[in-house]
Amino acid sequence: MRIGRSVAVAIFLLLGTLGFGVEDDGAAQFSLRDTHGNTQEISKYKGKIVVLNFWATWCTSCRHEMPLLAEMQKKYEDKGVVVLGASVDDEKSQPLIQPFAESNKIPFPLLVGATSDQMTRLQLGESIPATAFFDADGKLIGRVLGELNKKDLDNRLEWMLGNHHAKAPPAFVNGFEKKKADTAPSIFSH
Repeated sequence: MRIGRSVAVAIFLLLGTLGFGVEDDGAAQFSLRDTHGNTQEISKYKGKIVVLNFWATWCTSCRHEMPLLAEMQKKYEDKGVVVLGASVDDEKSQPLIQPFAESNKIPFPLLVGATSDQMTRLQLGESIPATAFFDADGKLIGRVLGELNKKDLDNRLEWMLGNHHAKAPPAFVNGFEKKKADTAPSIFSH
């Protein structure tokens, strides 16, 4: 009996690690202002798929993936996909966010003042870039740590939109494992 209970606990912990059973009330309460001063809440996008990317202007990998996110926003906007960029820039680098958005023609809201607490609530750790994926019901169904890959992102969005011809994307991807753990830019190391 004890072995059965241990196995059940191990499976529960494993599923939690993979992203299943993550409470979605963190998403409902997630709120930041954008670079124009407007409050953006994930809950207001109910009925849409939300891609919430944590990034910073000083993060090379983040800056590299922004054009990909812009491309995906344009490609999937009419299908009900919303991309939000939650910046962890501090007060010194926050003035760089809007010029970055303008020079890179970022078509989605960039949010200001994201914190490590918000990332932790979404089980994203403390390194950036990191991305959370919410289904149309506002439920957190996927997390990617590290820089997004075009093919994988496209597949994930197609899958979330109901196109299940491809392989289902994993609920959790740790791209930092592919790099040395100490090279992933932590929001505390800046």
